[in-house]
Order: sequence, then C-alpha cells, then structure tokens
Amino acid sequence: MLSENDLVDEIRALLSEKLLVEVESPDTDLLEGGILDSLTLVQLLVLLEERFELKFPMHELEIENLRSLHSIARLVASQEDSARAREIETDQAPSEPYIAMERI
Repeated sequence: MLSENDLVDEIRALLSEKLLVEVESPDTDLLEGGILDSLTLVQLLVLLEERFELKFPMHELEIENLRSLHSIARLVASQEDSARAREIETDQAPSEPYIAMERI
C-alpha cells in the first residue's frame, strides 16, 4: 500500500497527464479555486477507480473528501483498506457451502 504522500504524487500525476490540470500544493482547495469542475471531478474519479482498481461507494463521495490532493489520497487509502478487508473476509469464508447433516 502506498503512503499518503505517494498517493498524492500518483493523483497529481493523473491530473497532470490525463486531465492536463496542474496542482501546486497538496492542500490547495481544488473546488474553491476552480481547478476542478463537476466534469473533471467525475473524470478524476473514473481515473482513480481504474488506476487503483477501486469502486467508490456513493456515500463516500462527499465533497469534503474531494477538496484537495490530501483528502482524495485519504479517500483512496480508505477504499484500499476496505477492499483489503473484504478480500480477507472472502479468504476466510468456507470455499464450499457447509451443510449440516443429522445423524440417523
């Protein structure tokens, strides 16, 4: 798993290379500053889902989670943690259905 700073660098690179958006500081308010609009925000979410193999639940897509590179990095990290937890649960689940049998 990448550190928050590494995630910030990855997100900054996606913005720069794919959306042609430059962000100077990881704390810059991307929405208030007009750096991202609704279209580029959706495009960024699609790129993040593809790059990190994630799916963002709608309830996680609060505006505060998308304001800066740092907040987006935390959102990605939390989704990676959730995905990892789901994988662990799946790995621990029985691979075949368990059927209880009564003694005759």
